[in-house]
Amino acid sequence: MSHSDSIVIDKSEFYQLYKDFQKFESLFVHYPGVMYSLDLNGHVTDLNEFGHKLSRQDREDIINKHYTRFILQTDHERVTKSFRLTLEGHVTHLQTTFLNNEGVPFDVELVNIPFYIENSVDGVFTIVRDITDERENALALRDSQEKYRLIAEHTSELISLVNLERDLVTYASPSHQNILGYPPDYYTGSSIKLDVHPDDQNIVADLLQNTSRYPQVVEFRRKHANGSWITLEDRATLIPFGIHEERILVVVSRDITEKKRAERELQNTLKQLKDLKYALDESALVSVTDEEGKITSVNDKFCEITGYKEDELLGKDHLLLDSGYHPPSFFDDLRSTIQSGAVWKGEINNITKEGKDFWVDTTIVPFLNDGGVPYQYVYIRKDITDRKQAEELLRTSDKLSVIGELAAGVAHEIRNPLTSLKGFTQILKSRRKDENDQEFIEIMLSELDRINMIVNEFMVLARPQAVTYEVTNIQDLIANVCTLIETQAILNNVQIYTRVIHDLREISCSENQIKQVLINVIKNGIEAMPNGGVITISLYSTNDEVMIEIRDNGPGIPEHQLSHLGEPFYTTKKKGNGLGLMICRRIVQNHQGTFFIDSKEGKGTVVTITLPNERNIRER
Repeated sequence: MSHSDSIVIDKSEFYQLYKDFQKFESLFVHYPGVMYSLDLNGHVTDLNEFGHKLSRQDREDIINKHYTRFILQTDHERVTKSFRLTLEGHVTHLQTTFLNNEGVPFDVELVNIPFYIENSVDGVFTIVRDITDERENALALRDSQEKYRLIAEHTSELISLVNLERDLVTYASPSHQNILGYPPDYYTGSSIKLDVHPDDQNIVADLLQNTSRYPQVVEFRRKHANGSWITLEDRATLIPFGIHEERILVVVSRDITEKKRAERELQNTLKQLKDLKYALDESALVSVTDEEGKITSVNDKFCEITGYKEDELLGKDHLLLDSGYHPPSFFDDLRSTIQSGAVWKGEINNITKEGKDFWVDTTIVPFLNDGGVPYQYVYIRKDITDRKQAEELLRTSDKLSVIGELAAGVAHEIRNPLTSLKGFTQILKSRRKDENDQEFIEIMLSELDRINMIVNEFMVLARPQAVTYEVTNIQDLIANVCTLIETQAILNNVQIYTRVIHDLREISCSENQIKQVLINVIKNGIEAMPNGGVITISLYSTNDEVMIEIRDNGPGIPEHQLSHLGEPFYTTKKKGNGLGLMICRRIVQNHQGTFFIDSKEGKGTVVTITLPNERNIRER
């Protein structure tokens, strides 16, 4: 080979070397990460642009500086050991912490590569990757894993991982031991249906099969180690891609055995309350008021008995039903009791919307707030009107029994002188020839007969007697009564007027008994007006009955006394014995009629007597 050929070859090799250098320089300069070179003593000989940006230092502050200047003091020994291994020809990997120009640390991963000159290591290339974010993420992941591990190990709920492809439990939390009595490894590797109640197997099968409906919440029973059944509420969530793309089901189970027991008890309690409410509604008047006594709720029985609709009662006070029977002090004591938080019990006389009295046995229960103050009141009333009437009849019967014994004795004592008086009057009649005297004697005999009839009626109280009825013109009977009572009316400055409505019918009655009733009532009216007044007797007639209304304009009767009139021995007169009205009421009742007294203080009194007419008596 000539000398010129050798030179050409040398140039070609040189060009190739230049190209290789350009490639290296491009890699070093444009590498999208940090790259620097160290000499055999560990000094920085070169640094690419990314290394300058990462360190935040000027190139001049880095070149020819020892690498340990830029590394955390605690990592010097470990990094130096790696550097020495690289100088021995080994590629080394390690993670360490760099410091920027402000001394702020950041985590990096280093790859140390030895480079050779003429087959000898002449320095080290180091490739740097910032792993600060990765390390923070890894630490966060480990922290989360630790938290989840602690939760799984200490939670009171069961946590299971189920491989859906193989129906196998791959993980069971330690809480299985506490809740089901078996250790976690008893369940690991087994089917989740291992200890499920036979009746609930389908629920679990559906849970495993219907993967399109997750998350799901189901309830089923599992067997405890002691043989009892535990009710669990399971929440299942699907992890679509696990290892080998197998689907993993995360099942979190909560023991709801006590909850279900409490629910059953609650249902039983609610049913008992419903049954109790039904029983109360069927038998009692129930109402509820707020703390101010305004009605907030009433049941159907309440509306049925009182005659009010619900919307007429809501927002009203119970005084709407006050009949006036009880004095104000009665209700003052009632309110004082319940406002103190105590239960009140007693009997109250109320009045319906139509004005009819009724009695209720009442219990008022205050509902108290946490401070012991009533916030509402529940009124439970039982209608005892029939019982009160029965008690009243019993009391009347007791009194009548006494009256009967008294009447038998008194009548016997009266009849003896009465017989004598009548005998002497008849003798006197036979001797006196004067017409005026005869008229007076006839009146005397008539009155003696009436007295005898009264004694007979008095005897009715001692023993029942048959009464003879006859057709009577009621208008003539009243005129006769007015003649008899006229003298007393004149002496008391009382005027008596009679009003007769057309088409007045005859009645069938015991004339003397009805006369006795009318005289008694009219005399009461006269005696109630000592300073004079007016008595109006009105007669009405219908197809079925005749009505006699006797009205005075006296002072009237107080309401609290009105309901007791007609009771034996109850009287408003100073010298009365309470038997007159009782006998009148009995006579009218025996005639299948009614006897009613209405009076208002300051407005007078009205006594209304109804008697069946003569045709109606025959039909009865």
